[in-house]
Amino acid sequence: MRLPAFLRLPSREEILRKRPLGRFTHYLTHSAYWQLKRSNLARAGALGTFIGTLPYFGHELTILILCLVLHRWRRIDVNVPLAMLLPFIVTGPLTIVEVFYASYQLGYWLLQQVHLAPAITIHYADIQRLVHGNMGLLSMGDRLWHAYWVTWIGSIPFGATLAAIVYVGILLGWRGWVNWRLFRRRQNRN
Repeated sequence: MRLPAFLRLPSREEILRKRPLGRFTHYLTHSAYWQLKRSNLARAGALGTFIGTLPYFGHELTILILCLVLHRWRRIDVNVPLAMLLPFIVTGPLTIVEVFYASYQLGYWLLQQVHLAPAITIHYADIQRLVHGNMGLLSMGDRLWHAYWVTWIGSIPFGATLAAIVYVGILLGWRGWVNWRLFRRRQNRN
């Protein structure tokens, strides 16, 4: 019995047949991009998490280009499907506000430590005025621009920390899973 399309992950062949990939499909045919090896998954987790915490659009294209570059010039293999999935998990609808708020706070704190914190900041009252129509978006231009750069500055160390945690977590989780399977196999023999 075959599951409906929305309940199963697409196969490698189904992904490579997709029309938007067009003439770039041949770059993704290498089997190393699709292998479920411990090191490939750990690198994919770290790469997808780090890129997912950065505040811009185009995470998937960036990840795809980085995967191709790492494989081509450094012979470092990354599991592409997992790397492409993680930005949706890291900055999904339930977590995007928390991730970017933490990045903003960390960036502002880092800038305060070196005495470069912007004098113009966004406060909750400004957001309320904007939502209720008492303040225009253009009048908040400088504040939004400063908030964006402060968030960028904070998202780099925040994303690197999360990426390191995911990397180590996948390595340890894989090791624990393998040990658990060996333990279960030994118990079944007895």
